[in-house]
Amino acid sequence: MSRSLARGLLRGTLTLALVTSTTVLGSAVAHAATPRLALTALSFQKPTVDATTTATAVNRLTFTVTNTDPEAETVRGVVTLRTRSTVTGEVVGHERLAHYLYGSTSENADFVSGTPQQSTYAYDFRVPRFSDSATTTWEVTRVTILAGERETTISGDKLQAFPGSRFVAQTAVDASGPTVDTIQLANNEPFLYVNDKPASYAYTFNVQDYGAGFWKGTLKVAGPGGQSVTTPFTWERPANSWGGITCGGSDTSGGEEATYVACTARVTLPAGASPGNWRLSQLVLFNNAGVRTTYQNPTAPSVTVTANSTVQASEFAVSPAVVNNWREDAVVELSWAVTDALRGVASARFWLSAGCRQSTLPVNRPDGHLAVTVQVSTGTEACSVTGVAIVDGAGRAALYGSMFGAPDPQIRITRVASTEPPTALGATLSPKTAPASELYDLPPVELTVSAALKVAPARIVTTYVYDVDGNVVYQSWGSGDQAEDGTLTDHLYLGWYGLTTGEYTIGFTLADAAERSTSYGVLGDPTSEPMPGGPLVFSVTEG
Repeated sequence: MSRSLARGLLRGTLTLALVTSTTVLGSAVAHAATPRLALTALSFQKPTVDATTTATAVNRLTFTVTNTDPEAETVRGVVTLRTRSTVTGEVVGHERLAHYLYGSTSENADFVSGTPQQSTYAYDFRVPRFSDSATTTWEVTRVTILAGERETTISGDKLQAFPGSRFVAQTAVDASGPTVDTIQLANNEPFLYVNDKPASYAYTFNVQDYGAGFWKGTLKVAGPGGQSVTTPFTWERPANSWGGITCGGSDTSGGEEATYVACTARVTLPAGASPGNWRLSQLVLFNNAGVRTTYQNPTAPSVTVTANSTVQASEFAVSPAVVNNWREDAVVELSWAVTDALRGVASARFWLSAGCRQSTLPVNRPDGHLAVTVQVSTGTEACSVTGVAIVDGAGRAALYGSMFGAPDPQIRITRVASTEPPTALGATLSPKTAPASELYDLPPVELTVSAALKVAPARIVTTYVYDVDGNVVYQSWGSGDQAEDGTLTDHLYLGWYGLTTGEYTIGFTLADAAERSTSYGVLGDPTSEPMPGGPLVFSVTEG
């Protein structure tokens, strides 16, 4: 074989190998290509709609999405619609969302047909009646497609490939902006502790706009030294909810028209915010037509901000710190000292955990401290001070406690411990005997137990009546509270249980409010103690 022929054969072999390798690799690459999500169709049913009448105008939006993953089992997403002002050319008003899910008609966009690889949906868009001009353009501004961990968003120029993605509505002109009703503090407490970390408070109010509907707003508060904070707010629809909307956390039934919306606007003041009075200086509201309403210095409660750098309280103490409130309310004195107060102390308020409450206004003690009384409700195991607000005559405040995120005054009131179980000193029955013929008309037999008066009050929790064989023939549950002389009473309705002639012994269990118990004469209970004074017996005689 010549050298040139050998070179030609070798070159041909290499070329064939290269082509074969390329083909194989190309096949592998094609097979491993990442699945694609795409929007292949999108159009409104009508290019123009008349929404000027009171009747609801509807324009159906139909769209198709595809997924090249042959193993995909579902697809979902959101279509976003916005209105574009024909006056300004700007997008205005709140977005409208059409959620869709493969195979589902429970979303606000219905599944029409197809497979997870290609599925079609329809959304009946209710066209709002009001806008800022006689004609308004509605358009799809974004389409989101999700399948598993993959997500695609179509927006901007990509939507221009779908000429049916917008339509023109004839609308009624809304020239008036939203209105607001009473503005209140969300927690009704006009105090805020701001030290080295930001702190927040919130205003609540209702916005009304029975034309275009409420869109968004801003709220501005002003403090000492020219400081101010502006907070934006708007309404949102919670995930997976088509019935209601929320504005800053306030649930409302305003619907997508947002004609009446309950809002909570949360204001966050920066660390080191100036102490003193912070007031609501401006409230700006926009409706979906872009019409603005501005309230300058609206009527609203202000907030007193402090870092406890002016007036201060200290030496918090409670006496007594341990109370006996097992049987009745207890009253304790809570005292403290105040420094650097201008024109005295104007008010002092204490917040306590459940079971305790401030019951008097502050008074001056001879030692220069101030004091209030605190009522501790019967049975309360423990309570603590969760908030303190001290305001001096100049309106300056000092705040303490967890409810303000302020220093803890470390005041805790506890109930005296009960360490001993209840003890029965004696027990009697009245009557002790009855003829068998008179049992049916027999009044209840009264069991009276004399029990020691201990820290925790006792009661009879269960009474047992046994026959001669030790069988329970009657059982009752519970007596009233222990009397001041220590006695407990239970009523046994023995006449209704067909007792025969013979003797019946009584056993009972006492329990106190501390959940300790002692049993007497209870058969089958190895911890039961003997009945004090001997067995307690009720006799049914012949006759």
